[in-house]
Amino acid sequence: MFGDWKLIELEGASADIARWRAAMPDGSRYRLTLAMRQALGAAVRWHYLTRNPAVEAGRNPEPRSEELLPFSREEIDALDAELGPVYGPLVVIVAETGLRTNEWTAAERRDIDRTGPAIVVQRRHADGVLTPYPKTARRRLPLTARAVAALDRIPPRLDTLLLFPAPAGGYIDLDNWRLRAWYPALDAAGLFRRGPYQLRHTFATEALAAGISIFELARVMGASVKTIDRHYGHLARDSEESIRVRLDARGGHSGDEMATT
Repeated sequence: MFGDWKLIELEGASADIARWRAAMPDGSRYRLTLAMRQALGAAVRWHYLTRNPAVEAGRNPEPRSEELLPFSREEIDALDAELGPVYGPLVVIVAETGLRTNEWTAAERRDIDRTGPAIVVQRRHADGVLTPYPKTARRRLPLTARAVAALDRIPPRLDTLLLFPAPAGGYIDLDNWRLRAWYPALDAAGLFRRGPYQLRHTFATEALAAGISIFELARVMGASVKTIDRHYGHLARDSEESIRVRLDARGGHSGDEMATT
């Protein structure tokens, strides 16, 4: 909306920015307003503006975190069975790796490292656009034995490089896939309807339960420690007993070493 506006025009446009913000979808309002605040804040620091109209437009409360509804192992198995040989392995692999939807739709067979084993996240596909990640943003996701077994079940195809292609070999259209495959599988399995992104939440939940630290999880999931703590911190705090046991064990070991020196 404001792409053609000059900075001097924006400086007095707090009311326009407030109306623009109010008209935005709930899912985009906080993120886009924050981006505008940051950009105009830089203009103030560089003395192109004397004040930040996006701040003057009013508060930008952060939305409540999405409710997390991870799947159990039994539910993943049920979805695997309902989705069949083509998409059944997909749900297992995503639940075991935490891939984002725009990452697994872009994954290619060459991204699999069998020696690790791991999958290398190198690109994303969203809204029909393929975007390669810069090298600094690429990451390796360890493949568990369960993920490797699911990978081995994917039917081979010679007409596409994609790991999870659409029936015609191109990129999966998530809207169509949810309607034609995902939701019918949930219904057939008798499971509460939720989006495929909950597979990523499933991975995070299981990783923390296995004793993976928030710092390790942030690196693997490609998210900030702050984001991981906001969404999953309560799960990490549930592991206090595990932390206590490990610290006690290390304390006892250190004491034994000191006694022998």
